Amino acid sequence: MTVDLIVTGKIVTHYGVFEDTSIAIKDGKIVNIGSKSSMPSADEEVNYGNLLIMPGVVDNHVHSLGDKYEGHWNSTSAAAAGGVTTINDHPLDLGGAPTSVSDIENKAILTSAEAVVDFSLLAGGLPEYLEDIPTIADIGVTGYKSLMHATSGAATYHMRAVDDGELYAMFNLIAQSNQTAMVHAENEWIIDHLVKKYTEEGKTYLAAHHETRPEMTEIIATFTAIEIARELNCRLHIVHASTPRSFELVDQARKSGVRVTVETCPHYLLCNYDRWKEVGAHFKINPPLRSEESRLGVWKAVREGKVHLIASDHAPHPIDQYPNVFDNFSGSPGVETMLPMIFSEGVHKKQISLEHLVKLFSYNPARLLGIYPKKGSIEVGTDADLIIFDPEKEWEIEGKRLRAQSGWSMYEGMKVTGNVKETFVRGKRVYADGVVIGERGYGQWVKKQANYDL
Repeated sequence: MTVDLIVTGKIVTHYGVFEDTSIAIKDGKIVNIGSKSSMPSADEEVNYGNLLIMPGVVDNHVHSLGDKYEGHWNSTSAAAAGGVTTINDHPLDLGGAPTSVSDIENKAILTSAEAVVDFSLLAGGLPEYLEDIPTIADIGVTGYKSLMHATSGAATYHMRAVDDGELYAMFNLIAQSNQTAMVHAENEWIIDHLVKKYTEEGKTYLAAHHETRPEMTEIIATFTAIEIARELNCRLHIVHASTPRSFELVDQARKSGVRVTVETCPHYLLCNYDRWKEVGAHFKINPPLRSEESRLGVWKAVREGKVHLIASDHAPHPIDQYPNVFDNFSGSPGVETMLPMIFSEGVHKKQISLEHLVKLFSYNPARLLGIYPKKGSIEVGTDADLIIFDPEKEWEIEGKRLRAQSGWSMYEGMKVTGNVKETFVRGKRVYADGVVIGERGYGQWVKKQANYDL
């Protein structure tokens, strides 16, 4: 048998690191892993020496259609440059969240026409469309996204904050459908009260954003979602958690049998709430950046295994900044910078191991989404989604050079050690040496196949 490609280098997986090891690829799949001498003949062979070969990142949290200037060509080009080979696209889409069979299928057609990397689709969890929850459970969606707080621009996406009774009704149907509920956990009513109070008092300076969203607004919502999930035996995932107490609540619930997982994002690990002093309103994210003490506490949760995955929450928007912080959009581009920055801060600075990095970025998110073993691992039979990573490359983040069309970055000027050299999706190079070379429309819809426990 002649294979299409053999790559050799330092292979990094969730189950170990293997020096001078080869991977054989044929028809987009991994067909052999082992010593170079055990490999068949190949049309192409590349020895990457001391560079790392890792499984492609599965980013659980990407917003491609939340801004008219982004779209799937831009978001997936950024993904390819960042070593992300599968995005889970969230339903906060301009024009309305996909909730029905036709909505999902139409979005899949739209996305597959533009995407450079593969994608999965999350449905909107809306109380107005309860009847749609069971009808789309088995068509390949990875779960249902609901907002416990109407995040920035939610009216445009026709997704509002749901109350506890509505959350209960949706969780009940999601549990019966053997699917996963994903929630944005912030308390709508406390935040609205504080924003109204601050606005009336003329306190609209930048720091008012996190002052009106104290940590307890996330903690209360997280606790509520967990307890409803406990009652209904619903599989639950808390997206973009920002405060150490949230991870403690999830860990305690898991120990008592609740099927709950939690993610955090790079911005909560890399920045604190003083970031506005460097980048102005571009620090604005929901939930907000927290104190330095909390940032360090989130890293502690990562090291202790209480964070199950890291996702970008990629949500770019135009560069405009307004003096009233509440007039600014919340959201930040991040899919391109996520892996290098967490490698730099986590692995390079010896906070986590390479294996732990792969679990957080590839193996665990693929299992959460039900797309493992097709995605998320380097094993015989899996898709040949690979990253060639230079662990020594030093560079500085410049928003204008990133591929999101927003033209800015929350991390502007930060220095990073480690960068993506090449990205393969199903055995094909889609990014190499600073250039996206994948074809528009190469990306495929990866449908959920099963539930896995993390």
